[in-house]
Amino acid sequence: MKKLYLAWLICLMAFQVSAQQRWVTGVVADTNGVPVVGATVTVKGGTNGAITNSDGSFRIEASDSDILVFKYLGYDEQEIQVGPRTRIEIELRESAHQLDDVVVTGYQTISKERATGSFDIIDKAQLEKPSGSIASRLIGSAAGLVGTQDAYGNPVFEIRGRSSLSTSATEPLLVVDGFAIEGGFESINPNDVESVTVLKDAAAASIWGAKSANGVIVVTTKNARSEGGGKASVTVDYSGFFKVSPKLDLDYTLSQASVNDVIDYEIYGFTRWDSTTWYPQENDYSGGGSKVYELLNENRLGHISDAEMNAAIDELRTKNNYGQIKKYLLQNPIVHQENVAVNIATDRSSNTLSALYQNDRQHYKKQNSTKYMVNFRNRTHVFKWLDFNFNGAYTYTKNDNSGYGLPGLSPYEMLVGENGDYIPYSYGVSLDYVKRHVPEGKFPYEDWSWNPLQEMNNRELTSASANARVQAGLTFKLWKGLTFDSRIQYEMIESDTHNYYNENTYTVRYGVNSAASWNKETDEVTANLPTGGFLDQSRTRYDVLTIRNQLNFNHTFAEKHAVAIVAGIETIDRRYQSFGYPRTYGYNDETLSVGNFPNGIGGTGVYQLKDWQGNNLTMSYQNSFSYTTDRYFSAFGNASYTYDSRYTVSGSVRTDASNLITDDPAYRYAPFWSVGASWQIANEAFMQQVDWIDGLALRFTYGYNGNVDKSTTFKPLVNISSSPNTVTGELTGSMSSYGNPTLRWERTGTWDIGVDFNLFRGKLYGKFDVYSKHSEDLIADVTLSAVQGTTSMRLNNGEILNRGFEMEVGSTLRISPNVTWNGVLTLSYNKNRIKSLQVKPTNAYDLVYVGGSTAWMEGYDMNTLWTYKYGGLQNVGTASSPDWQPTILHKSGLYETFATWPTGDPMDCSYAMGTTVAPWNMSFSTSFRVYDFDISMIVTGKFGHKFLRESFNYPSVSGRAVPNDKYSEVKNCDPNEMIPLPQNEIETRYYFWDRFYPYMSYLSESASHIRLQEFSVGYNLPKKVVAKIGMKSLQVYAQCNNPFNIYFNGYGEDPEFAKGTIRLQASYTFGIKCKF
Repeated sequence: MKKLYLAWLICLMAFQVSAQQRWVTGVVADTNGVPVVGATVTVKGGTNGAITNSDGSFRIEASDSDILVFKYLGYDEQEIQVGPRTRIEIELRESAHQLDDVVVTGYQTISKERATGSFDIIDKAQLEKPSGSIASRLIGSAAGLVGTQDAYGNPVFEIRGRSSLSTSATEPLLVVDGFAIEGGFESINPNDVESVTVLKDAAAASIWGAKSANGVIVVTTKNARSEGGGKASVTVDYSGFFKVSPKLDLDYTLSQASVNDVIDYEIYGFTRWDSTTWYPQENDYSGGGSKVYELLNENRLGHISDAEMNAAIDELRTKNNYGQIKKYLLQNPIVHQENVAVNIATDRSSNTLSALYQNDRQHYKKQNSTKYMVNFRNRTHVFKWLDFNFNGAYTYTKNDNSGYGLPGLSPYEMLVGENGDYIPYSYGVSLDYVKRHVPEGKFPYEDWSWNPLQEMNNRELTSASANARVQAGLTFKLWKGLTFDSRIQYEMIESDTHNYYNENTYTVRYGVNSAASWNKETDEVTANLPTGGFLDQSRTRYDVLTIRNQLNFNHTFAEKHAVAIVAGIETIDRRYQSFGYPRTYGYNDETLSVGNFPNGIGGTGVYQLKDWQGNNLTMSYQNSFSYTTDRYFSAFGNASYTYDSRYTVSGSVRTDASNLITDDPAYRYAPFWSVGASWQIANEAFMQQVDWIDGLALRFTYGYNGNVDKSTTFKPLVNISSSPNTVTGELTGSMSSYGNPTLRWERTGTWDIGVDFNLFRGKLYGKFDVYSKHSEDLIADVTLSAVQGTTSMRLNNGEILNRGFEMEVGSTLRISPNVTWNGVLTLSYNKNRIKSLQVKPTNAYDLVYVGGSTAWMEGYDMNTLWTYKYGGLQNVGTASSPDWQPTILHKSGLYETFATWPTGDPMDCSYAMGTTVAPWNMSFSTSFRVYDFDISMIVTGKFGHKFLRESFNYPSVSGRAVPNDKYSEVKNCDPNEMIPLPQNEIETRYYFWDRFYPYMSYLSESASHIRLQEFSVGYNLPKKVVAKIGMKSLQVYAQCNNPFNIYFNGYGEDPEFAKGTIRLQASYTFGIKCKF
């Protein structure tokens, strides 16, 4: 019994010890090892709590069974049971969905709960991935933000569809640290970006007035962070990566038939169709024909025998230049980037200095660029009542544009011979003509041949650009919550072009030779240009000065009434200058010497000069200059009121005036405005018992944004020639603009209804928006009666309607203490329609062949794909003498051949196949944090649109006729289903077929596709390991972009990169990031 009592006593004492409160200490840091200052540490279900100090440390009373809860704004909440430990070190990870983030509009920063507009905040983890441009990090990151990439992955964005008929004012406004910039994404160091906010509706973007109809992308750069406690904090961030892609896919880009098929096509077509029309005659100097074509023509003229011709052609059948093109003209695209940032922060100031080096190699040799960027940012608390801000950025880019690209040769034409010598080809002049008729030795240069590799190796085509941007501002703290900002931004963009061709280029040799006067009777040659290189130069400069004064008030009264007010004025002065210089002849790049015109520049009478074929010759000698000024004056205001963190109303107004707009006050000062309201339903008392709903909000906004279209003027303008007419000796003039006396801002009215939700403690979150954008007063070509003096003018008469919805659903699951998963799915739909456009096409080719702005039709999507419908072969001859011709079929039943442009009503023979821009866009991004590994993936998709797949190119056999790889398809086709080769021996209008064959409805295919945009794996070395080498964090990573695509067209063609062009290829990135 005593033993039993003793055992019970021991157990009771153990339980009391385990339940006893004790002090637990620890440190809270972020994933980079930086202390988190001000994080809260509480005992779950209890009253004990603590806040981390300047070094991230804390001290709290707890027992073994207690669970500690760690919280900090912008980071995922974490819970850890104390157990027997007396010290806990924890790492907080940034919130994947950033529920508690603030919204940065460029003019103000407000909490997300108090914002009524539609916006997206880009995941910070996405922004920190390696990229040559921050723009590439935005692809698939927000619903409604649709990016179209070029062959190197650089995107162009649209937000909620196109809102203007302008061809130049379609992209979102780009704002950096509170100012709209001109330099574009390429002027931003991607490693300096702290956050990106996308403003999509009127309430979010209308404060930007006449520049915001296409949406706004707001970029905020990083600042050094102080650790507090009066100590200076010094950190150094380094990142570097190497990105490489395979060489160009020549099979896709060239899309050529086999060598034998190409030669057979040339032989077959040389005596058929329209070839006889283009035969070079004995005294015809024009060149540019392929080797086979020249052999066929030399045989036709009797200069070589059949045997000689056939032997030479058989030899060419054994050649294929793909290997030489890859060796001599192509290279692996490579991006190499190094970036260093030094951050120094105290309690009163923060300073960041960053420097970037980036080298880009494109697909073609001698197509490279090198970029240098230096950025400095300072934030200083000068006095309690005064802050000073300064941002300085300088970017210098040097481009080598000397590459030749693809050579334009037939597949059997080699670049160099077996001994490495350049193989000579005819270009502008037939070498056979030169050999037989031209006294080569008397011309300045004996060599008249062309070779693309020789051309590339003997020219230096370079350009350089400099972008300097300075921002400075003072913030006066007048009263609690009341501040006054006075800020200025100056931006300068300058570019210079320097193109030098030495004497070994065909450009120089032919240019000098063809300018010489040749007396064909005496063979006397007189040079009119000096020998030596050519130099072409030009320069442009863009200066923008922005001055803004702004009053801000942000205060909460009685803990329930939150008021935020912004009001200010802004002026913008833009100046654009261009300088054009005439070509310099006889230039020597080593001695910097130049030549002169030995016989003058030409003209009339005694000054008249003749070129080598006896044509009048006049040399350009004048400089050209241009100077353009745009000025804007704006007044703006924004106010919001929030009651008890539940109900918010907001409104903004802005008026913009400019010298671009009519001087009629009724139009010049047209205001842009918005109103909005939101209801934080989850904060209502009746929702407090619903513990699975953490956040639920309803939003509504309506307002007007604006757009700038500088394609016309409000007064008529006359363009005066820079030099007198060579015949009359007088200056000439032409109308450059007929004027628009009521020229005014383009306006876009938008309403948006949205719902935001956060459920199950972040395990499910998202939002849903429905919107309508009605753009009006759009600048458009309006059809007029010819009695007005012109048949069209650009007036404010267009209207576009965009309607759609956006959805985002995300989830974050903490699977275990060391495994976290996050996934976000976005889906958006936009339907575009031209609501009003007072212009109608007069010809079907405006819709189908020309396309672009001439294909816009009222009532249709402005991106409508117009085609002809193939009508099969029709006999336009007689039964005894048939003439079978391919035709197009009108809706009225009329058949027309390819001999002339279609006649009659354009809408009768034009067929709308759908839109070329995807109405449906989706993205899915997912990431895993598994112990020290970060694994992420982004998939994007576009659906519901159309494109025209590659057609056979039906080349006329003249010059270089290279049939593409659809040749076999056409040879075996049903002639009533697909355009066949000409049925007649002689088809004189065969060259005209290219106005029809690429635009047949049977070529229309689904453009829907899915891209694996990115797959990334990173490894973070453990803190204990990196600490031993003096670092705070170290990450190595590998990333693959665009490794896999799914196309829905059945032909393997990328709908965004037409076959026969460069398409987006996979790239592989390897890099390292560390912090000291």
